[in-house]
Amino acid sequence: MKKIYLLLTLISILNSSYAQNGLGSGGGNSEVSSFKSANMTLNIDPFGVVDRDGTMLGMRYSDISGTPFLFEDWRLANIYDIGDKKIAKVKIKFNTNSDQIHFLDEKDKELVADKSIIRKVEILIDAEYNTPSMNLEKGYTDTKGLLKSYQFVQVLNEGSIQILKQFTNQILQKDSLFGTLKIYKFSPNASFYLKNGTNVIALRKLDQDELYGLLPNKELVLNYSKNKKKLKTENDFIDFLKFYNKGN
Repeated sequence: MKKIYLLLTLISILNSSYAQNGLGSGGGNSEVSSFKSANMTLNIDPFGVVDRDGTMLGMRYSDISGTPFLFEDWRLANIYDIGDKKIAKVKIKFNTNSDQIHFLDEKDKELVADKSIIRKVEILIDAEYNTPSMNLEKGYTDTKGLLKSYQFVQVLNEGSIQILKQFTNQILQKDSLFGTLKIYKFSPNASFYLKNGTNVIALRKLDQDELYGLLPNKELVLNYSKNKKKLKTENDFIDFLKFYNKGN
């Protein structure tokens, strides 16, 4: 009898844990519900095309070839408000054309979040261990006024000096073969910024010489450039800034 009681207690605990962790399709039904009701304005038509400033373009995504999304699959993410408080754990896609976060509600309905209440989106690579794979953040402006505080950027590295990556996705237009139709296509691109404290500088491109020229500690730059290969990939730049931030 005692063994049966213990077994029933264990089953009850497991069921409770399952409900609290929200292992349903939305990554946590209670969290999705609270996210939806957190004084948010929801665009319940996620298929109408909106530009980066929130203007409706009178088009549907089905009218445009290519994709507006950074990744096509739904990915689990932690959502943080402007006070850096976690407010949801949901499945999301990042729309690089409209600079918006699409998410699935508890019934797997696709909605668009009001990004004015969001400061950071932490996209997870390993949901079980909560390991972040990509951080999208808002609140940065650069010295030339190209980057707006309401636009998301990916923070590529930790430390006092960081590289920020902004995803863009223009809609290109051309005529059909006989000029009878307008053909629209997404054209993804990216811009990069160097953040040094509160100062954010737009980079012409992800270029080694430009980056080296902007950094104040020339001795560290020289030591690294003597012993390492030329910086070419994003990972090369991340590795360099890990070295630089550690020694600076």
